[in-house]
Amino acid sequence: MDKASMDLLVGRSVRVDRGGPESRTGKLLSAQNDYFVIYSENDGRIVYYKKDHVKSLTLDSREVSDVVIESNEAEQQPVLQYFEADSFISVLQSMHLYSVQINRGGPEKIEGVIVDANESEVTLIVGNEVVKILPFHIRNISYSGKQNNDQNNNSNNSNNKSNKNNRNSRR
Repeated sequence: MDKASMDLLVGRSVRVDRGGPESRTGKLLSAQNDYFVIYSENDGRIVYYKKDHVKSLTLDSREVSDVVIESNEAEQQPVLQYFEADSFISVLQSMHLYSVQINRGGPEKIEGVIVDANESEVTLIVGNEVVKILPFHIRNISYSGKQNNDQNNNSNNSNNKSNKNNRNSRR
């Protein structure tokens, strides 16, 4: 699947693969040279797929039409924000400190926080473990939509506690 062919499908509903744990149906948001992005309404997630691991992409023929109907639906739909970069590795780097899920299902599914990503490995914190994954073996990735700021939350909590203690000691 080349980028030019996939660009024609942007905005349409597609099914990635025919079945199995990695298969998803969603709206194609973007197509790049080595990855594409879909929004899966069933999961409510934006999923980044590496093209190397996709076996098929199916377009629902009922959605293909030469007739264009203008409507106000576009105004009512929320704008989906997602990372767009030149390469899949750049997308992974953009997700630094985000809580992510790598691969949709099966034994290779993993959830954690990305702490580093480069051409040779992606490093995740999963609970109390540091996990290194070869980028080639990542089929797809999605993120929770916010950065993991546990350190910021912990420091805010301790500041709030000390402020509360200071107020109590003044009484």
